[in-house]
Amino acid sequence: MNADNVNRWLTLGANIGVLVGLALLIVELDQNSDLVRAQIHQARSDNFESFYVGVADTEHLLPVLAKFAAAGGPADISALQELNPIERARLHRYWDGRIGGYDNLHYQYKQGFLDEGFYNIRVMGAIKTNLPLWQELGLVRLGAENPRVTKSFAAELERALADD
Repeated sequence: MNADNVNRWLTLGANIGVLVGLALLIVELDQNSDLVRAQIHQARSDNFESFYVGVADTEHLLPVLAKFAAAGGPADISALQELNPIERARLHRYWDGRIGGYDNLHYQYKQGFLDEGFYNIRVMGAIKTNLPLWQELGLVRLGAENPRVTKSFAAELERALADD
């Protein structure tokens, strides 16, 4: 065997090794991508749980939410009349913050980071339930400029209202 043949075999072996290495790298990247998605979903779930546990533990907001619900809210917007100005301000601030979270979840959904089932149940369900309340509190204005939400989320709110 001459040096030229040895060099060709070594080159072929090295090229095959590179291809095998690239295939293994692709498999590993795919596994890492799945792991990252799972971690993001777990973090979102943990955040959802801790948020509601936190609300349940607050001495100021929970009574307002309970009073509002006992008066028929959010299905009956007139339940807002049962709240005093401080309670109404608490409800306003609460939903002001939550709307930003829903805007972010909408963005994540549009980028393909949220499962459609999760989005339809957790996000759109909450939007459809609370949109009339958000409008009554002046947090969102459909058909107008919305300084609190992105344009794409404002369009999603319009779509949610049209679907009902």
